[in-house]
Amino acid sequence: MKRRPPAPGRQRGVALIVSLLVVAIVTALALLFTARQQLWMRQIENRNNFTMAIGVAVAAIDMGRLTLRDDARRTTSDNLLEPWTIPIPPIAVEEGKVAGRITELQGRYNLTNLLPAQGVSLREDDAGVARVARALELSPGELVRVLREFQSLRQREPEGTPELAELLRIAALPAESQGRFQQMLAVLPEKAPLNVNFASAEALQATVAGLTAGDAAALVAQRTGNPFKTLNEFTQALPAGVRGGIATDALTVQSRYFLMDIDAWFNEMHTAYQALLLRDGTRLPTLLWARRSKLGPS
Repeated sequence: MKRRPPAPGRQRGVALIVSLLVVAIVTALALLFTARQQLWMRQIENRNNFTMAIGVAVAAIDMGRLTLRDDARRTTSDNLLEPWTIPIPPIAVEEGKVAGRITELQGRYNLTNLLPAQGVSLREDDAGVARVARALELSPGELVRVLREFQSLRQREPEGTPELAELLRIAALPAESQGRFQQMLAVLPEKAPLNVNFASAEALQATVAGLTAGDAAALVAQRTGNPFKTLNEFTQALPAGVRGGIATDALTVQSRYFLMDIDAWFNEMHTAYQALLLRDGTRLPTLLWARRSKLGPS
């Protein structure tokens, strides 16, 4: 028995369904392609915005270097009343904004100053270690642990300068101790004098042998609104009994090391950088390093 050929209407129905399926597949593929193209374009835009934000940050660091150079050409001392010490809130730039601040680093006690010569062991009862620990209210044992880690790193990398946070982590200090260490100390690439116009009373007491807590606090109060213009002015303000014991290279009124913190935005992209600057005389400060840092508030 022969099969009957499909009715023409039925064939047309099948063809219509196939056509609709093809249209649906093509439409889905087109939508998928469009979505992926938009995603790709968005990624390209974000990368471009991020690159531009980095450019804004680099330009801000260069502006900070110029500011510090010009400051050195105008003045022979650094203090808390200078314009560059004021943080810059977010200001508009083309299609973005930038904010930043310059932090003077020689107002904190420099941990590098306590490093002994290679091969010399560190002890808690060392006079220098004991004085610094007592003045800065640090545990002598914890201070020695941090210094030993620093000494070990210098033996492996003679020119290496670790971050203070890294040393504290390696030394396994408790969180409350780490906070105190970061508040009072800095780690600079070389031994450097303490800037008496930025130093806390504790840092002054740690540096000037025989200086009492009361005398150190009086010096800080005296410089408020009237910073020391020369090291001789500071020396004359010291109690007579401690003037003769000051090392000439232990104190200064002019700083060389500065830390810059920059937040930069371009369109919706936000990045942050930190940079360590070394100012040598009236020349443009040297950029020792720059790296990504924690984002500030938007």
